[in-house]
Amino acid sequence: MNRRCTACRYLGGSLAFITAFTQAAPITVMANTSSANFDMRKQVVSLTGILNVTDYTEQVTRGEFARMLVHASSYRENLPVSNVSVFADVPSTDPNAVYIRIAASQGWMSGFLGGLFKPGEYITYRDAVKAALTMLGYTDEDFTGDLASSRISKFNYLELNEEVSRQPEEVLNQTDCMNIFYNLLKTKKKDSNEIYGAVLDCELNSDGEINPITILDDERKGPILVRKGFSVAQSVPFDTDNANVFLNGVASTLANVKSSQQEAGFAVIYYNVKSKTIWAYTTRGWDEDDLEGNNAYALLKGEVKNIYYKSTDVMTPTSIRLEIDEDNSDGDFDDASVDENGYLTINLDSSELQYLFSIYGSIEVGDEVVMVCNKSGSTYTAVDAIEY
Repeated sequence: MNRRCTACRYLGGSLAFITAFTQAAPITVMANTSSANFDMRKQVVSLTGILNVTDYTEQVTRGEFARMLVHASSYRENLPVSNVSVFADVPSTDPNAVYIRIAASQGWMSGFLGGLFKPGEYITYRDAVKAALTMLGYTDEDFTGDLASSRISKFNYLELNEEVSRQPEEVLNQTDCMNIFYNLLKTKKKDSNEIYGAVLDCELNSDGEINPITILDDERKGPILVRKGFSVAQSVPFDTDNANVFLNGVASTLANVKSSQQEAGFAVIYYNVKSKTIWAYTTRGWDEDDLEGNNAYALLKGEVKNIYYKSTDVMTPTSIRLEIDEDNSDGDFDDASVDENGYLTINLDSSELQYLFSIYGSIEVGDEVVMVCNKSGSTYTAVDAIEY
């Protein structure tokens, strides 16, 4: 069963990324922007699949930058099968070969004399400026005099340099690239009223910024229950070699997801095709602090014992009682939320979940389910439900 609800999209979009991205950045990185704005920019470039910032000050190579450019374009959805390279120093086995080939063919990046690309050298501000403007539709004919200086002037005029302060020959780090790509996404294409980010389904808020939650609203799929012995990678409709992976809200790897899935016995996953992102949740490896507070998030496995309805509307269920499988659920249930029979009451607030547990739905008393819940104090509210 594959169920989805608006509350879940909000929860996954907000909680998972707040957890993953609200780590305090060094003061040197954050000097020009608030932490909230910095985190928002990080979320957007990660959600769109362009860049997952892992080290604020790590310098970026030309090969890595080519990959980012392709991930910021429509080409990422139809990558060539062959990795044949047009540069002497980029073998077909280079993981960035296909990205370099596309970036060069589109004129976003240029090679050097002797048929070289120099993929291991660091990307300079000057070359990043040319790439961004070319992606917006600008060509050499749009500039006069010294091309590099003219491009930088246009770059600054379009405010593509927001939160970036570099000289032309300086190399860029991950933070610089994050800001350049975020600025690119919200900039209008040449001779158009459409922002570049529209190609990745980005929209501007009234304040002129891109809201990461809106990216998730239409693109996040799930939940999917992946049992022990089944592959998370094979449960999503895209190649996971370069996927962005989060485990219980924290940036992770598929190997870690598999290990946690095997230990827990199952995992619940959501995914975003365009950003090639997987969010996996299991009942192992959680920080206990994650289970406290108004935005707490928990997986609960158990048997449906009762379905309760409104006294004035016998067709609309409002809550269920679940016999908790404590060994395969999150948290400590020795509190007021569990009754003397070991049953836990879970509220049903969304129309979709109320339908799912109604006489017209597919889940009834006696069924084994995994409930994805918000937890506030001792109160649990369902976000999603999957038949086990």
